[in-house]
Amino acid sequence: MQSFESQVAALRRQGFKNQAIAVNLKVPFHRVTQAVRRLVEEGVVVSRWPRAKWTDKHSEDFQRIVTMLRSGVTLAAIGETLHLTRERVRQIREKIRQRFGDRMVEPRPQPYVTVREAAVQLGTDPGPLRKVLQKNGLLTKNARGVWVVRRSHLRLKKITEHPHVTQQQTCKYCGKPFRLKHRAQKVCSTRCIRMHRKKARERTLASEPSEQNLAGWHKDLWLRLQRHRPPEQEEWLTLTQASARCGLTPIQVNWLRLRKVLNCTLSETLYWREEQVHMYRASEIEIVRKCREDFLDD
Repeated sequence: MQSFESQVAALRRQGFKNQAIAVNLKVPFHRVTQAVRRLVEEGVVVSRWPRAKWTDKHSEDFQRIVTMLRSGVTLAAIGETLHLTRERVRQIREKIRQRFGDRMVEPRPQPYVTVREAAVQLGTDPGPLRKVLQKNGLLTKNARGVWVVRRSHLRLKKITEHPHVTQQQTCKYCGKPFRLKHRAQKVCSTRCIRMHRKKARERTLASEPSEQNLAGWHKDLWLRLQRHRPPEQEEWLTLTQASARCGLTPIQVNWLRLRKVLNCTLSETLYWREEQVHMYRASEIEIVRKCREDFLDD
């Protein structure tokens, strides 16, 4: 007496389908299906529905298309490689996704990214980021000649916490954090710069002139004026007259007065905007002129 599987195999060779075999042998349909599956695996009978090459994990075509999908290759490029249309590649991708899940066809993160992609990932501008990467020697060129950076390098503290990348800087005057507008920016605003210059000027004017806090020809001028003894009959000049005689601008002459390099006195007869005019010694102005000429000759 033939076994059940041999009877099923004989009927399959005659062209009977599974439903007809179940009716002929008077057995449940699922029993015939299980027997046919075992016979197909053993190679006794041939399956009427051969496994598709695109969804067979052991086929070479499946490995090729999955590798390209994971690498982020476009559907059109995959179609050109496999001689398929873009729509057919999309259908194959959907079949693989339905059978094996989304992870099988999702693009895997590549080890290298372009500078623009890295800037998007870090939320910064590509220009400053490229400068920082070049300075640290982290940029390399790929086969197409495009500058790329290793993805793992984007997690380094010297990159993620760099002011040009975070675009956050601390004002060197007021100490407040601010967002960079350009790489050379050191202060938060022009108002802060003006306040700093004002305070620096006040500190400078409050200090007494000496060899330590004077430089250039101002230092030489101050040393000469320290040795100078004014005559008894002194000629006094206004700011405009002193400026014309020594060759400096009125602002420069006034700065020498504020810096306490030149000694001045207030006029008792001349007024400007209801304020007494400062008068300068003509002998000291002459020393200023000579000192300035010596400085320019050198």
